[in-house]
Amino acid sequence: MRIYIGNLPKDADEDDLLDMFEEYGRVKNIKIIRDRYSRICRGYAFLEMPDETAARKAIEDWDQGSIDDQIIRVDIAKSSKDRSINHPVISA
Repeated sequence: MRIYIGNLPKDADEDDLLDMFEEYGRVKNIKIIRDRYSRICRGYAFLEMPDETAARKAIEDWDQGSIDDQIIRVDIAKSSKDRSINHPVISA
């Protein structure tokens, strides 16, 4: 399951997230979104956990949790088709 983590501190790194989520199960990969030039965290990341039950427990436990006194948001990542603009269906 792919997980979205938002409102991360600018100094967050992959090891921080790995430590947080690995206690729930295997973390397949982590991608912190960074500014192209400065390489500073843009405030969000994605990670993937193969065990859906473990991922849901991690989401439940960490949503509205905090890192360095900053409240984070943790949720199931939406797929690109979920973020697309919904066009009305026109029937003939």
